[in-house]
Formats: sequence, structure tokens, C-alpha cells
Amino acid sequence: MSKLVPALALLAATAVITAAPSARATDMFEIQVYQSEVNKPGQFAVELHTNQTIRGPKTVEWEGHVPTDRMTRMTLEPAVGITEWLELGLYLQSFHTPGAGANFGGFKVRAKMVVPQRISRNYMLGMNVEVGRVPRAIEIDGWANELRPIIGYKDGWVLASFNPIIGYAITGPERFRMHFEPGAKGWINTQLGFALGVEYYAGLGLIDKGLAPWRDQEHLALVAMDFAEKANSTHHGPDDGHGDDEDEWEVNVAFGRGFGPAAAHEWLLKTIIGKAF
Repeated sequence: MSKLVPALALLAATAVITAAPSARATDMFEIQVYQSEVNKPGQFAVELHTNQTIRGPKTVEWEGHVPTDRMTRMTLEPAVGITEWLELGLYLQSFHTPGAGANFGGFKVRAKMVVPQRISRNYMLGMNVEVGRVPRAIEIDGWANELRPIIGYKDGWVLASFNPIIGYAITGPERFRMHFEPGAKGWINTQLGFALGVEYYAGLGLIDKGLAPWRDQEHLALVAMDFAEKANSTHHGPDDGHGDDEDEWEVNVAFGRGFGPAAAHEWLLKTIIGKAF
């Protein structure tokens, strides 16, 4: 039972952050809470992110905007390990709606920097920095940056990860105004080859305005299932943070809905499938 404390504490921390501007929408091309694993130096990996807004808003909010109702998104994410603490990655995004058809959804580049697990042991500490550009169909701002701290705990039985994300546009009317967009994830390993848990994402508004009022916040909660090896697996020890197998798979499936007056995605299904080579 004591191992559940870190998971519950981190999830509770995100649940109480509501205060007094409109909140920037959550990045729906990357519905993921980061952990501190990185690829080995020279090791290549690729992930495919997909999600669909089963039911969402149909209103065009600006010229060229594509509403998210029944939108399917796909993101290809190749990444390579540089050192034991640095990984570089690229996102190539696309989307499809019944009305607009298939379209390019923009790109991002990232650098993920972590404290190696041989030092941090079961705790997770790191920072992910991204810069990218999305078309006007998705965001009015265009170029944007993201700072994603990684804080958490993981062992063979439980995981708790918190990403207190700060995002801001580099171009557009709100350039360099910082938005708070936290994400959190917790799971329990069933020891049957998979873990069951929850994920939470939010767009809470401008930091310099004391965040947005509840009516303008966006929240998204999902029930998730992840591939997870048994606690006695050789991949679980905090020896190097990479695992011992060159052929590592990642599988995540989650289903949930937005809540709150400003929620843009009433029901959503997402998957992540990844492989390290």
C-alpha cells in the first residue's frame, strides 16, 4: 500500500490546480505524459500516435480553422539516443476529418534531457524542450514552444508521472505569453503483462493572469492500459534507465472524455505504439 502514495500524491496535485483569459487548448497531437526513459546512445526508436475525437465542436473559430468533430490525428515520432541523458526526436503530424479530408498537421523537434536512472533510481527527473509549427487549420499562432518538466516515480508495481507543462506561442497575437498545461499519469501493474491506470490533461490558461476561470479551462481524463512487464523482469531495475533488450515495445491505449464548460473533446480514443531497435 505504501507504494501507492507517490502515485496518489502526484495525481492529486494536478486535480487541485484551478483558479482565475481563455485557456489554450491541450496539444491533441501528443496526448502523452512523459517519463524519464531515453534511448541508449545511438539507439533508434519510433512511435506512432493516433487519436480520434469521436464527438467534438463543429464551430469554425477563425478563418481557415478546421473544427475537431470526428477528427482523426496521426503523429509519427522517430527518436535517437545521443548520450545516457539526452535524446532527440521529431514529430510529423497529420489529421483527417470527413469535411476537410487528409491534411498535414505540422511538425515539432524536441530534446529530452533526464537524470540517468542509475543516479535517480526509481525516481524520474527530466526536462523536454520542443519547438514546432502547426498550420492555421489547427492553431492560429503557428510557431510555438513547450517546456515539459518530468517528475515521477516508477517501480515494478506502480507508476506516477507529472508533467507541469508550460507552453507559449512564438508568433501570433499571444506570442511569449505562457500557458499552464499540466498532464499526469498513474498506473498499477497487474503483473499479467499490462498495467491499468488513468491519465489527465488540462489547459488552465495564462500564468500571468493567474490562470483562467473554470468556465474557460479545458480538462481531459482517460482510462488507460499500457504494456508492462512483471516486477521481477530484468527490464525493471534502476540500473541504467534503458532496459536490457534491444527490441523494446511500447503500447498504450486510452479512452476518455473532456469535462468542464470549455472542453473541446467530448469523447476521445487514443493509441501509442512504439518500438526501439
